[in-house]
Amino acid sequence: MKVSFLINNIYGIGGTNRTVINLAEALSARHEVEIVSVFRRAGTTKFEISPQVTVRALVDLRAGSGADRGADGLDEPSSVVPRQEEFYAQYSRLSDERIINHLKKTDADVVVGTRPSLNLFVARFTRDSVLRVAQEHMTHLAIPLAVREEMARVYPRLDAITTVTDADARSFMENTPIAGVPVTGIPNSVPQPVVTPSDGTRKVVVSAGRMHPVKRYDLLVRAFGQVADEFPDWQLRIYGDGAEAGKVRALVTELGLTGRALLMGGFSPIESEWAKGSIAAVTSSAESFGMTLVEAMRCGLPVVSTDCPVGPREILRDGEDGLLVPNGDTEAVAAGLRRLMGDDALRGAMGAAALHNSARYDPTVIADRYLRLFEEAAERRAAAEPKYRRPSRKTLQRGPGGSAPPTTIKTTLVHTIADDSGWLRFTADGPDDGKHRWTFQLRQNPGAGRRLPDLPLRTTRRTLPSGATRYTAAVTPSALDVLGDGRWRVTMVSAKGETVHMKAGIRDTRALITARERLLASPAGAPVVWNLPYAQPNGKLMLRTILRTEHAECTGIAITDDSITVSGVFCAERPVRPGARFVLVRRGHHRAEVSVPAHALDERTFHAEVPLRQVVDDRLERWEDWDWWLQPTPGDRRKVRVCHLFEDFPDVKGAYAYPAVPVADEASRFVVVHPTRPVRVRPYCSVSGAMAMNVVDR
Repeated sequence: MKVSFLINNIYGIGGTNRTVINLAEALSARHEVEIVSVFRRAGTTKFEISPQVTVRALVDLRAGSGADRGADGLDEPSSVVPRQEEFYAQYSRLSDERIINHLKKTDADVVVGTRPSLNLFVARFTRDSVLRVAQEHMTHLAIPLAVREEMARVYPRLDAITTVTDADARSFMENTPIAGVPVTGIPNSVPQPVVTPSDGTRKVVVSAGRMHPVKRYDLLVRAFGQVADEFPDWQLRIYGDGAEAGKVRALVTELGLTGRALLMGGFSPIESEWAKGSIAAVTSSAESFGMTLVEAMRCGLPVVSTDCPVGPREILRDGEDGLLVPNGDTEAVAAGLRRLMGDDALRGAMGAAALHNSARYDPTVIADRYLRLFEEAAERRAAAEPKYRRPSRKTLQRGPGGSAPPTTIKTTLVHTIADDSGWLRFTADGPDDGKHRWTFQLRQNPGAGRRLPDLPLRTTRRTLPSGATRYTAAVTPSALDVLGDGRWRVTMVSAKGETVHMKAGIRDTRALITARERLLASPAGAPVVWNLPYAQPNGKLMLRTILRTEHAECTGIAITDDSITVSGVFCAERPVRPGARFVLVRRGHHRAEVSVPAHALDERTFHAEVPLRQVVDDRLERWEDWDWWLQPTPGDRRKVRVCHLFEDFPDVKGAYAYPAVPVADEASRFVVVHPTRPVRVRPYCSVSGAMAMNVVDR
């Protein structure tokens, strides 16, 4: 059997893309599978797709190289897609022609459309010898009425319709009944994560999804704010990008949760971040399914979720693997969080149940349900059309697509595990090694100064049953004596000298949470080391190495309406002595220093109050940046930069967004610019991890 999926843009990112890829790879174990993307606007897909699944596009609109940019018909509207359909503006006469031509000539046995606009094409234009199946990923009543009316007119030519929940299947049949065409609820699939499940011990609440009003992150932040004082050692982490990020960040600041509620930005693959948590939270006002619930459960997390239409109540078993709370109720979300945060045994039991129960969403399980759907559709077609030829029952004998080796080393993912003692372990399943003899090698990222020599890593190779070669290597703590303080590309080098900067897979850095806690509780008197793997925006794997004989780590910033207090620990052979100074250094042409006492709590910890009045009065520009330093010994003028480096994630600057303190600009000694405006002083962590603040009157 050949199964063909028709999708809007497989080269982009989104929940539909993810679940279609999961299903396609699972089906590819026994059948020929292709994904046909109407549009292509990027060189590669954002999600990895097995080479067992054929991927092609109908309209190539890549910037600079797209063969169809400026093509005839591209600027003319579609005559098939209703104007009310969400993506109407993307379609054109050209795309209509390409889709129709494809469907009339396809050699597939089954064509599966993946959104209403494409399902209209599938129903109307797919050749009669092919089974026509429509996947509906949207909540049915969220589809505009005009589009549903067109569906009612055209969908009778389909053989089957699927929705992602049983509730939405019922809604479909009640509101848009299609005579003779069954509507079946089949959920999205989520593969078993590469990472080991959460053990429920790290005091982190995790939430993930696009920053959109429907996700109600404002409700989650307010609920966490209600329990934050009761559980001061817990942290909330929210992963995702979108237009709402600014509003959520402002709410975090308003509620005084900076450093407690972190906005982590987008992160892929997300499994490692779920596994860092002990509780997942979903506070959406509506969900068509709820992929994040299943993702979290597959990583062993119990979920506190709003009982919104229509997905969560079909995924969670309330009181067994999570808690369902009333939709839109901040108090109820806070109560759910409080119950799990305060009961280790309950949290562990629900996490284990979540791990077990979520196995029903494995792609192989969901693929079997689709195969039964196809077989039943073929039986109905054969009964109604004597000339119809059923698809061959002959199957391929191979593993699911996710287990197939990549075609080249350039598409191979490197998974990384960090432990809490400075070790890093790399694993990559690549193509048959043959004569290449690939080995891991670290190459210093270009920067100022002379580049250090490459560091080859001892690499082991093992052939897997799938034909792939598994490469493994490790970076030991002693390697930092060679790597020093810097950033390194994780590459693989062949016997012939070909070098490939590898793609980042899972970065499991949960052990660094424990390592940071231990370091802050007992600051080291010896040199400190840190290994942090991370992904560049282009997806390439990097390594941030830290080796410092003296280091001042910022452990907290307390901000009130009129003060900023800094806390930190000092890791070095020399101690923090009474009389230590906290030094601020102004950058730029008007360099200056201001210092205040750094109060030593003991030989390793200190705190200091930032001299807001003085830096405001001494300013010479409308915008100034002041770097933070510690002078630990009064008789020794050597200073150490105050940093925030020891985290399990790279973007400390984005996660810790501090509010500004307004200071009245009444008596500047040098300049008075817009004196009616307050001057705002805001601490921040630079991209390099060094702490500083800006002083600005705009």
